[in-house]
Amino acid sequence: MEFDLNKRVTLAKEASIRGIGLHSGVGAEVVLRPATGAQAGVVLRRGDVSMGEFRLHPDMVKRSPLCTLLENEHGVNVSTVEHLLSALHGLRVDSLIIEINGPEVPILDGSALPWVELIDSVGRVELEYERNWLEVASPQVEDSEGRVLLANPEPRKGLRVECVVDFPHPAIGRQEWKGVVDEATFRREIAPARTFVLERDIAAAQAAGLAKGGSLENAVVFGDDGSVKNPAGLRFADEPVRHKVLDVVGDLYMAGRPVSGVFHMTAPGHVANNLLLRKVIAAAV
Repeated sequence: MEFDLNKRVTLAKEASIRGIGLHSGVGAEVVLRPATGAQAGVVLRRGDVSMGEFRLHPDMVKRSPLCTLLENEHGVNVSTVEHLLSALHGLRVDSLIIEINGPEVPILDGSALPWVELIDSVGRVELEYERNWLEVASPQVEDSEGRVLLANPEPRKGLRVECVVDFPHPAIGRQEWKGVVDEATFRREIAPARTFVLERDIAAAQAAGLAKGGSLENAVVFGDDGSVKNPAGLRFADEPVRHKVLDVVGDLYMAGRPVSGVFHMTAPGHVANNLLLRKVIAAAV
């Protein structure tokens, strides 16, 4: 179904899914509920704690290297929201209530594809209200810890991403993806790309209390012997860089509205992505 690029979109009806958190290993259910009010936007609520509401804004992101972790003004946290937000951004869903009964959004298969399929299972509807685009108003740069991220205005409304990664592993190396992230491209080229890890980094992550729910069912593992440990192999030869684009699309949706601009991302990460987004918002005011 084609939607007006400038009209808000919500789900046709409620949808839910269960799974475990990648880092916490804790099971949780996520319920996506339609929101039809003029000021609805995207709201996330934790149903298992009091004062657990989050309205998307980059200031809610707390520094965490391996996921996008939110903390509201009451000190309540919810983590690993990026794949769900990526699916919402990619499919133009911008009016929604997300309810979760746990501390972490389920990792599912490690990509955004299960979220896309969940949204498709109930359908979407166009609302009468105008979309509130965040447009990059002027060039912005975030350069830190070897990550060089640039944001530039886009004359044609929409999101364009140019992403480069370089990992010291024979099955990854230097990879580049660039293109317009419209709905068709997101579905075909970005949503199926899974999160990944180098085998040698797993022990350190677990020692830090993370990756408790990780497995070959929800992440690509690049082995110390140069192999891909997953029996079915990769979904794309360049799956890592595509997953980084997936994360960028999700992290930018912390703006709470669709983003229009050209983003040149070299070695992007959740913290740096968020810092760049803050600069984009500050310059747009």
